[in-house]
Amino acid sequence: MPYQSCQSGSTPDRLSGYTILITGRTSRIGYGLARRLLEAGNTVIVDGRRKSLLDKITAEHPGIKSIALDVASPTSITNAAVVLTATYPDLNVVINNAGIMPTEDLRAPGSLQVAEDHMAINLLG
Repeated sequence: MPYQSCQSGSTPDRLSGYTILITGRTSRIGYGLARRLLEAGNTVIVDGRRKSLLDKITAEHPGIKSIALDVASPTSITNAAVVLTATYPDLNVVINNAGIMPTEDLRAPGSLQVAEDHMAINLLG
């Protein structure tokens, strides 16, 4: 298939018709990706810890759906999975975009916990 730039305004047909969950979506890359995938004809669900920000995003982009989710919390992940499977049985794409990049001083007390949190969110969350 020939190369097609998503910036050109044309979207290949294979990028539409999906139900997509995007983690880490309330700013920067995730937010832009959510908007673009919605424009391409997908059902887009975004997650977040802050209800006020999720409400703002869904108000500005009525086609975007939202769910409360803290990827650092196993309980939150389990609860979100129950809601997602019940509400969006056609969910067929997950884009794990959530991540953190804390500044770490490995000599400081508590640095092991910071490193473990970093790995848990970026690799497991």
